[in-house]
Amino acid sequence: MKIRSVYPGHRWLVLLAGTFVTTTFSINLILLAPILEQVAKDLAVSMATATNLLMAFVLSGAIVATLGGIVCDKWGLTVALVLSSLCAALPATFMPWIGHDYHTVLVLRLVQGSSIGFGMTCLGPILAMWFPPEERGLAGGIMMGGMSIGCSIGVVLSPVIYLFAGSWQRMSSILSIVGWISVILALLTTRRQPPLMNAMDLSSQPVQTTREDVPFRSMLLSPITWIATVVVFFSAWGMQTLLNLVPAYLASDTPVGLGLGPVVAGKLSLGLTMIGILATFVGGVFYDKVAKGDARIPLVLSFLLLAIFAYLLLCPFIYKSMVLLVACLMFAGFWGMFAGPAGNAYVITNFPANVAGRMIGWCFGLGMFGGTMGIWLGGLTVGKTGNFRMAIILISVAAMAGALVGLFARHRGLPALK
Repeated sequence: MKIRSVYPGHRWLVLLAGTFVTTTFSINLILLAPILEQVAKDLAVSMATATNLLMAFVLSGAIVATLGGIVCDKWGLTVALVLSSLCAALPATFMPWIGHDYHTVLVLRLVQGSSIGFGMTCLGPILAMWFPPEERGLAGGIMMGGMSIGCSIGVVLSPVIYLFAGSWQRMSSILSIVGWISVILALLTTRRQPPLMNAMDLSSQPVQTTREDVPFRSMLLSPITWIATVVVFFSAWGMQTLLNLVPAYLASDTPVGLGLGPVVAGKLSLGLTMIGILATFVGGVFYDKVAKGDARIPLVLSFLLLAIFAYLLLCPFIYKSMVLLVACLMFAGFWGMFAGPAGNAYVITNFPANVAGRMIGWCFGLGMFGGTMGIWLGGLTVGKTGNFRMAIILISVAAMAGALVGLFARHRGLPALK
């Protein structure tokens, strides 16, 4: 028998809290990117070493994501969302007092990165328990749009506040305000009992309702789990490297980068990040209305076009024209984020709500190591070659691999359970 439930209007407040959380960790993810050269000089390290501060954030998120799924499933959305916001806000708040040694800052970035692990694993349960199937693409797109809002705030305001405040540490502390707002929103809006507590798989098929009937280990046997994980791996490689290294590529002095400086690079990178708000919205509607729940179409389309526009950033006829450069950044950001709602929905549509948090944590936790790999290899190639060319080429390579795997991302149903 299908489980029927009334979805209250309060779900939009829960969605707002989830969106603020994605905004919070995205600000902290990217805020060092436009001023990475200045951070490296302040901490007396090379540019290649400074990129580890970007990698550490993503690495920590990948490691903590599996734990975040368990926290979300066992103790609820409020605990996971508050933990995410606190992990981002606390280190940022105290950065002016303790952020003057490279190794200390590296540890603080690891703590901040865990905010991704706790926050991202909440997206699936929010959709599963608060939204009807026909709204999940749109709602997922709105929450993922918070990532674009956060990246836009971070990439534009961080160099401006840096110049105003006189140090990147004070800049980080000022931007922590968003994290504290996120904590308050989560506490005020997410403690109400959701309309669906245990029991409905997102394809609206009858499912068993106890945690014992649908054990987590059975989910690990499903090919969907591994397809989703590999898709996230290449998506994270492409987008995390794009968001973290392209602003540094634009800002860094020639011949390392384009030599545009941190303020101009931040403004230009707005095209890369802000367009993601539109991309996730359009991508969610496309998944619901055009692809009709078939994740393959938006995934393959998104990966292929990301590969093309990322590579074009290296072409002189593009970066020597400000109009073409901005357009290319916008297209790269759009197609990089376009399939986000489809990828998220692909995971939660194939698994029951009672393990949605852990499955999101598993798939995103392992998959996000792609972002770590992309940033680490990107920084390594910058150190070896003295420029960002190979790092950006690797974005295109990862996107092409993602398009290939995306061809297999069809709905297969739950694995047989005994």
